[in-house]
Amino acid sequence: MAFTVIRKGFAASVQDLGRPGYQRFGIIVGGVMDPPSAKLANWLVANPSPAAVVEYSFIGPTVLFTEDTLFAITGADCQPQLDNRAVGTGRPYLARAGQILSIGGLSSGSRGYLALAGGIDTVPWLGSRSTYERAGLGGFKGRFLKEQDRLPVGRPSPLAAGVMKGLASEPAPGGCFFSLRRSYRGIRTIRVTSDRLWPRFSADSRRQFLHSVYRVTASSDRMGYRLEGANLVLDRPLELYSEAVTNGSVQVPRSGQPIILMTDHQSTGGYPRIAQVAAVDLPLLSQLPPGSMLRFQKIPVLQAEKLFLKQAEELAFLQRRVTRRLENLRTGRH
Repeated sequence: MAFTVIRKGFAASVQDLGRPGYQRFGIIVGGVMDPPSAKLANWLVANPSPAAVVEYSFIGPTVLFTEDTLFAITGADCQPQLDNRAVGTGRPYLARAGQILSIGGLSSGSRGYLALAGGIDTVPWLGSRSTYERAGLGGFKGRFLKEQDRLPVGRPSPLAAGVMKGLASEPAPGGCFFSLRRSYRGIRTIRVTSDRLWPRFSADSRRQFLHSVYRVTASSDRMGYRLEGANLVLDRPLELYSEAVTNGSVQVPRSGQPIILMTDHQSTGGYPRIAQVAAVDLPLLSQLPPGSMLRFQKIPVLQAEKLFLKQAEELAFLQRRVTRRLENLRTGRH
């Protein structure tokens, strides 16, 4: 199975949940920016969570299905069309061979996900199909997608095959809709825990960090979000060795304007770190487009851990609901 890219959209690439375990060799983890949305897309087409999907930013691609295909779209809000007929997000659809899916612009949020039953079946590199674009490795030819790219798709699972048969007479089930219920508008609160250098920043900087509003600048990307707002400074000069960094590390370079490291961050960094974004809020943060406003709220590490575990439990519950609904579609109980 395969599909063909007609219009590439913006920064569309093959991604999965990343390749952990290689940062000590200088190789990024990478992967999808918004894991919950990518997982939901996979669940909707009866794929396992780590299956590779197409991630896109701001403008989704247009693709031609060369065979009957079960697909789902999640993430940022959009108005996709299948052969010029509106289809929704957060639900599985059956595309017939020869049909064209146009995702178009995103109206709220900045990252979207297209999953196909069987997953994108490119050759894994170091156990992952994620695109490492700066190194030209992984994904599809190590790069963003282009027009006329023909991407391979794996064999659908037995459940997906059954759903395709169940949808043959009802390609757009009105009752099947799943959403993560997020809002990306207004000033968003991003929870953080203090980094070990938190006390080395001036008292005024610590106060400003927690009580000012920051703007996500246009120079933000998958590697890091550059913010514009209150200047942050150390209480006195400090020489630092480069240290390991992670997704959500909040660095403060000499400019005093913080940078939040994102999915494609480097493996080490030498700038002082004032805070660490709580893992529970990283998916929300990844969806904020340039121009978005945010403020930080400091919470204890234990609370951050509990919030992340609660999110994991909610996602597990959602996965069970999706699976039950797919079983109903497979057996014709719409």
